[in-house]
Amino acid sequence: MYQYPAPPPAQDDSGATASMVLGILGLVVCGLLAPIALFMGLSAKRRIRESGGYLGGDGQATAGVVLGAIGSAFIVLGLLILFVFVLAAASSGA
Repeated sequence: MYQYPAPPPAQDDSGATASMVLGILGLVVCGLLAPIALFMGLSAKRRIRESGGYLGGDGQATAGVVLGAIGSAFIVLGLLILFVFVLAAASSGA
């Protein structure tokens, strides 16, 4: 009985891997990398979805999106706290 050959394994999207790495670095080293990881992860997920199974790495892209979102939230929270402190210092008559 003849069987069709197995399809080649899906190649991981390079943007998915980069997104995950930038997401980790955005949380650990430099927070400014987090929004880049979020953007790259969303782009990689779109490319993977549109590839019809030819590209893999959806888990890595998801990790990049999640880590990028957490890091971006930390940036927004830090800016909000800084704004409150500056506003409090300005209103205290300093």
